[in-house]
Amino acid sequence: MNVKKTQWMKNRFCDQGKVTLEGRDLQEVTSYIYLGREVNMLKDPKLRAHIFEASIIPAISYGTEVWPDTKKNATALRTSYRALERALIGTTRFEQWKKEQRSTDLRQLSQIRDLEEHIQRGKHRWGGHVIRRQDDRWSTRLTHWIPRNIKRPLGRPPTRWTDYFRKNISQPGRHWMTVAQDRAAWRTCGPR
Repeated sequence: MNVKKTQWMKNRFCDQGKVTLEGRDLQEVTSYIYLGREVNMLKDPKLRAHIFEASIIPAISYGTEVWPDTKKNATALRTSYRALERALIGTTRFEQWKKEQRSTDLRQLSQIRDLEEHIQRGKHRWGGHVIRRQDDRWSTRLTHWIPRNIKRPLGRPPTRWTDYFRKNISQPGRHWMTVAQDRAAWRTCGPR
């Protein structure tokens, strides 16, 4: 069954006028049903947060499970995420500055989850999954690989993916890879 969209909805950022698709004018509506939920342009924070979390968070955090835990990556993601969060609640950085609002204030207004916590949970889940594998995939082999000690001319060595676990997983006397083998212990030492 080929169903074509015949309705459209606008927000305050849209231009006035009609929307035409293949020569047919589409009907402008104030709400519609999408994935079993009513979507409308009212300022329903829970609905907006739900849609944001279902679409933006997975898109912006795609692949972060395997990224090294660097300040550069974290800053870039945080900056983009906060800009999207401001757009969600309809404010600008300048307005946020004028009202002396902090990021935590925006988070209370938007009611969305923290991106960094989402990324840490995903990284933790993926790390445990990779370590518990019993096959010989390259991702598992690379996790156990220790690079040669090559002298770098300046600075410190680059951050590795496993450095996140060495820094954040602490069980006295146990290496993080040993902890990851036990699924129950791994869940207790990760981000909540």
